[in-house]
Amino acid sequence: MSIRVDLLGLEPAVPGQACLTVKKWQGSHERLEFSIQRNQDGFYLQEHKQWSSNPFWFKVPHFSEGASGESLETLVGPDVVDPLLEGSANSNFQIELREQGLSFSDRGVVRPGAGLLASSAGGETRGIYGGIDLATPTVPSEPLDIPAVPVTVTPTTPEVEPRSEPIQSKTVERPAVALPPQKSRLLPIILGLLVLILAAAGFWFFLNGKTQAPATPEVTVEPARPSAVAACTLESMNSQPELAFVQACIKQAPASAELLKIIETAKASKHCGIAQRLYANRSQAGDLLIATAYAHEYDPKYHQPSDCFAEPDKATAAYWYETILGLEPNNADAKQRFEELKP
Repeated sequence: MSIRVDLLGLEPAVPGQACLTVKKWQGSHERLEFSIQRNQDGFYLQEHKQWSSNPFWFKVPHFSEGASGESLETLVGPDVVDPLLEGSANSNFQIELREQGLSFSDRGVVRPGAGLLASSAGGETRGIYGGIDLATPTVPSEPLDIPAVPVTVTPTTPEVEPRSEPIQSKTVERPAVALPPQKSRLLPIILGLLVLILAAAGFWFFLNGKTQAPATPEVTVEPARPSAVAACTLESMNSQPELAFVQACIKQAPASAELLKIIETAKASKHCGIAQRLYANRSQAGDLLIATAYAHEYDPKYHQPSDCFAEPDKATAAYWYETILGLEPNNADAKQRFEELKP
């Protein structure tokens, strides 16, 4: 029975660091070592991120037991993480784990999982949200010298009512004569003022009705929300680094059917690393449709040759079928294909 090996990102992600998880290992937890071989040329990973035809063994004094009790775990650094992330879409990596002294060993396939960052990404995550310093308005320390404006005050002289001289009346008796009532002199003046005010008001409304356009109600237009796949276009693939594109596209969370179209676009435009990373990320996240399509890329029964997936690979197909069974144990097709393809 082959071991199952996953290279998983840490939480939170640390550039160049990962957790190497091994399942189905039947040997000891102590004094282990492993080698990694890539399929394209049969070379083995060496220290300092080099490749050579001679096997090189990374020594692990002790594997820790996973939280589930069904796996072994150890931390690995850039010497392992970076070369695996830099591999092309057609690169597959076989890992051999053994007890030091060659008493027991087993093999499996290891592929980079979701959330991994190369060590070079350490500087890319800084300063993403840049800020600007807002200038504080300067308040003058001394009051402004505002010249005084002279105000002329005209003294008011209180009006003095003229004193009327006393009228000396003569004691002359005259017959009483009825005088006609006198009309008030203010009434014509008040009526004239009212007419002028009404005329002025009418003239003012007449002019404003022509010169002023009716007020247009303000309409608030909300900015259009970006499409779920706005970050996943071919233009973005051509203009962004591979890892930046994958992270931005996954963040938009396109539906499975949309993501398959994006992957097909990546394959057609020979962005093979993008296609492989999108496949692996969503498959590791539990998307059964994407995981099945990814397994079919390597399964000899379903394989369709392309620039990104030129040859079938039974071991890799079995790896992804096993991933599907871990999510859906009763998946009959995945179970059948895994039994036929497993090493």
